[in-house]
Amino acid sequence: MFSRTVRTLLLLTLLSAPVLAAGSEVLISPSGTVTVGGQSTQLRTAPQFSGDTLLLPLRETAALLGRPVQVNGTLIQAGRLVVQTSNRSMTIDGVPYAGPLVLPPSGDPLVDAKLLAYALDGQLVTRPSGGVAILGVPAVGTPLPAAPATSPSTSPVPAPTPQSGAAAGLPEARFATNKTVYAPGERVFYTDFSFDPEGLNLARQWEGMNEVFFAPGEHRITLVAKNSKGRASAPYTRVIRVEGAPVNTPLSYALRYSPLGSTFQDTRNPAYPALTPIPVSGASFPLLFSDSPEAPGQSGVLYQDRASGRVRVVAYHLNRLARPARLYVLARPRTAATAVQVLAEGSAGGTRMESVLGQVSVLDFMTSAGRAPQALPQGITALYTSPLLAPEQGAKVLLDLQVTGEAEISVVMLEDGRPLTEETLQTLPRLPMDTQHQRGTFPGAVRSLTLRLGTSPGRVNLGDNLSDPPLSGVDAMTGTPQRLSGNYGVQYDLTVENTVPGTSTVATFVPRGGPYRGGLIVEDATERQVLRIPGSGVVSNGDTPLLLWRTPSRSFRLSFIPSGGSFLPVSLVFYPFPGELRP
Repeated sequence: MFSRTVRTLLLLTLLSAPVLAAGSEVLISPSGTVTVGGQSTQLRTAPQFSGDTLLLPLRETAALLGRPVQVNGTLIQAGRLVVQTSNRSMTIDGVPYAGPLVLPPSGDPLVDAKLLAYALDGQLVTRPSGGVAILGVPAVGTPLPAAPATSPSTSPVPAPTPQSGAAAGLPEARFATNKTVYAPGERVFYTDFSFDPEGLNLARQWEGMNEVFFAPGEHRITLVAKNSKGRASAPYTRVIRVEGAPVNTPLSYALRYSPLGSTFQDTRNPAYPALTPIPVSGASFPLLFSDSPEAPGQSGVLYQDRASGRVRVVAYHLNRLARPARLYVLARPRTAATAVQVLAEGSAGGTRMESVLGQVSVLDFMTSAGRAPQALPQGITALYTSPLLAPEQGAKVLLDLQVTGEAEISVVMLEDGRPLTEETLQTLPRLPMDTQHQRGTFPGAVRSLTLRLGTSPGRVNLGDNLSDPPLSGVDAMTGTPQRLSGNYGVQYDLTVENTVPGTSTVATFVPRGGPYRGGLIVEDATERQVLRIPGSGVVSNGDTPLLLWRTPSRSFRLSFIPSGGSFLPVSLVFYPFPGELRP
């Protein structure tokens, strides 16, 4: 061991040496022992490890290798590496680099040994002891060779782990972020440029990758790429830092950036003030609703009434017969020259999944083009015929009709093998209601409302039988008064008005009664979109609103029909947002 005086003299000699010959080797151990030409000394700033990555003091190491270090305020430059200590950022050849960076009390930044060797145009070799050797750093004033082609050992944006390079034939994981330092709530953009030497398709496995970070500090992001032969790359890691004043909260970020159809966390939404819908007068028409007996055990007439003019027919039934059957909606003329036009129709059948019946039929109805008018001949005409339903399978149909004259509308379940004739219908029993579901004729198939938004989030409940009262009607087959609980089949036409200048509106959907799947139409200026609720599966968590629409428009329209087979009530929650947001 050298005496303290000898070590100091050696270190001063190394730090002041203007040149080391090209090809000189500097050995640095994890403990900070430096060996040059057989003589050893100790670094004043001890190396550290970040994972498997050895970090070396930038200024001391560069001086040992005979390369000058320029310091200008908080900027420190060695070779092609620039460290900005004020915001903890690094660039190599002017390109941001998000590798590990430690700022110790000594003020000499600790950086990746591999990165530093590259920045000084040398080579780094890992020793079995865990230390490193830096080779081939040119002397000051020696012309530098042309920059080598990017490779695992000389990449300007190397992965901190592993440092030994990729094995032959393995895919290589590579990615970059658009910045190295972010504010809390600032969006992070990733560029993935992983590749496979054989051109095979790659699957990616990320760790620590988020679109946004809210917690201050350093965040490690690692990518592993696996090819179609099952061979995986070495992990590739970048480190970003989050600091400064937040630019978004989790809620404001979700309202600004969440994709339409996605959900986000907002446990406060049930407590937002209830909006007061303003009824709008307009043309409406009766709703003939057939859902009782919901699951008939025999062939029969499920509902029947007379109709003229505009009318909506909604039927939802399951086959509980012992054999296959079909569900029909039939029309029989009651006046001369009676005609009917199907203005819109939607249906689904042949499944036991009730929520699927409800959602698909509603979406089918919303996208329907209707049919041409047709005269009703004497006898019966089938306006809807379901697929053949096995026992316990169901069908759902919505029909908007324009009846010229008067027609008798019947909803019938008929077992397979029985002909659909007048004689058959005359022998069918009129089935009684069950005790849990409704049927009847209800005025008001369309409910038109205006919602005026203010400066705070607000909500409107639909189908709760309280703030949104159920329709009242009559079972035309028995004369019994009926209440349409949940208003299934009712069309809510909502005009949403933003009364606050300089803000946009974010519209969301929240289930309140249980699992829900359905659909909704949004009309905004020249845009008309049919939205599926949700994109797949069901939505059931009242703490996670589903994002429907965002718009800077002062007014837009929503059209909603509660979906059979799903639970009510539901809420539409509206958030005002400063500035201009687009879908």
